[in-house]
Amino acid sequence: MKTRSATVLAVLMMLLCALALVPVTAASAGTSGGPRTWHVLVGGQSADQAVQAEGYYPHVITIDAGDTVVWTLNSPELHGVVFTGTCGDVSCVTPDCLTLIQNGLNDISPCGPSSFDGVTALDQSGRMVSPVYNWDNSFAHGTMTYSLTFTRPGVNVYFDLSVAGMRGVVIVHPAGTPYPSTQAQYSQQAQQQLHADLAAGAQARDDAQQVTVSAGPGGTRTYHVALGASPPETARLDLSPAAGSAARGSALLEGSGIGTSPTPSITVRVSLSGLAPGSVHAAQILPGVCGAPAPTTGIYFSAIFVPPAFTLNNLTAGPDGTATSTTVLTIPPNFSGGGQLVIPSSGWFINVAASPAADNGTTSAACGNVVYHSAAVMRYLPQNLHIHVGDTVEWTSDTGNEPHAVTFLAGQPLPQLPDWYFSSPTGNGISYDGSSYFNSGLLYRTDTGRPHSLTLTFTKTGIFPYVDVGDFFMKMRGSVIVTPP
Repeated sequence: MKTRSATVLAVLMMLLCALALVPVTAASAGTSGGPRTWHVLVGGQSADQAVQAEGYYPHVITIDAGDTVVWTLNSPELHGVVFTGTCGDVSCVTPDCLTLIQNGLNDISPCGPSSFDGVTALDQSGRMVSPVYNWDNSFAHGTMTYSLTFTRPGVNVYFDLSVAGMRGVVIVHPAGTPYPSTQAQYSQQAQQQLHADLAAGAQARDDAQQVTVSAGPGGTRTYHVALGASPPETARLDLSPAAGSAARGSALLEGSGIGTSPTPSITVRVSLSGLAPGSVHAAQILPGVCGAPAPTTGIYFSAIFVPPAFTLNNLTAGPDGTATSTTVLTIPPNFSGGGQLVIPSSGWFINVAASPAADNGTTSAACGNVVYHSAAVMRYLPQNLHIHVGDTVEWTSDTGNEPHAVTFLAGQPLPQLPDWYFSSPTGNGISYDGSSYFNSGLLYRTDTGRPHSLTLTFTKTGIFPYVDVGDFFMKMRGSVIVTPP
């Protein structure tokens, strides 16, 4: 767990080898033959654990009612699987989920039934915890796997409350409907998607500026250290014609200030050709995938994702049948990791309606699924910093998807989770001699309104190692080496 999900819910009361182990269904796509079990990977990592893939693999899976999906944790990073149904009343919250929320534990522990009907307000895995963690077992948690049986047809967008934009889609058809893909085909998709996300993370690591330095008082210096990195918030997609339409084109989504600004935005540019001259078309970003929009109602979904969908500026075709539009997306401040403004790993699509009316995907002239290569670099940049006595270090959390922390253990044992998440920061903007335990607490994106950076001035020589307690087992560790002035 990372506690960025707490506020909203309280208000409402190794990589490819793992893929090779996923069971493969021998039956071909198109056959049914009774309930099946399907497999999805949760996250993934590079060989050195420095890059964590922040997605579900495959991103989208289509099953039949009565089938079961098993999610398997694919790296040591703590993740979760959260489904929210369409029910808009607290009475639809199961007692075990309600107890978690009332106790402020939210997504730490599993809750909800073992089957999901698309209506139940909340069904979740809890934090899926790898055995490497020193977890306090007085707090129930999820295991390396989580399974859920889907009982009713529908489109379900699920997510990880602790990682902004980490989403997946389960499409449930009526029992007996031929399957579009086999497990083997889904596993192949998963490999490709995972490779692409890890490659984007590796590039973000290569592109990250290791350290910047500014002048301080009395000839001292201030060193600015990044708490990890993430890929640029950009996604390009093709808009394909719907049945009976000649329209086609593309869209570009570009984030600005994601992680760094109190008012981040996403600019969406849509270009189409093949339209009837003079025709006007509404455009929207909707949850789900093309041809399968997901519900935007429900007590949790509508509280976490505000708004749950976006209306883009209309497209008006010129005499040559082409049209363009540009829309800048913003949202109110959102403390929930799941609902912060980012381009999600999956679960968004752009639909251009057949008319000027925004109809939530009922009609379509052209459509395209949004995919963002979501990854997190689990390293301090730089890991080892050389400074002098009297110099200052500022650690800043500017990544779009992950909060991080700085904890100097000073000989103390590594704190247990999730206890550490509830601990108070030791201080900020103060002097530090390296002799005592010091904890920044979680440092978040700027737009959350929560602590964003830590500043310490070092007063003694020495080598002072520090860690991110939550991401320690991905080797997120660093040191400050302080020499005489």
